[in-house]
Amino acid sequence: MCYDFSVDARGERVGKNEVLFRQVNERLKEIGEGFSLVSESADFVCECGSASCAAPIRMTLAEYEQVRSDPELFFVLPSHRAADVEAVVESREGYDVVRKHKGEPARMARETDPRS
Repeated sequence: MCYDFSVDARGERVGKNEVLFRQVNERLKEIGEGFSLVSESADFVCECGSASCAAPIRMTLAEYEQVRSDPELFFVLPSHRAADVEAVVESREGYDVVRKHKGEPARMARETDPRS
């Protein structure tokens, strides 16, 4: 079965917001490391598609690096998933790890990965 996960205007806006929050989290990690503020765990910003969300998500640095190892993965509060562009691949304590759907959502996530 073939699915068409094209992105409408809302989906594009959601994707851009998530990309922005991913970049914010990368910067938070860099700043914390530069000032030796990052310990075994840290607070990051929910990477959901809502521009008004700045909810903290606490995780270990190992968990953060595991999510960042795949450019199609993001982390969000459990109720913040955008079902039209992503699916939950793992539920963890306090947050869900989501993967962008194949097609345009995944392409956008890969092309904007700050680690690529």
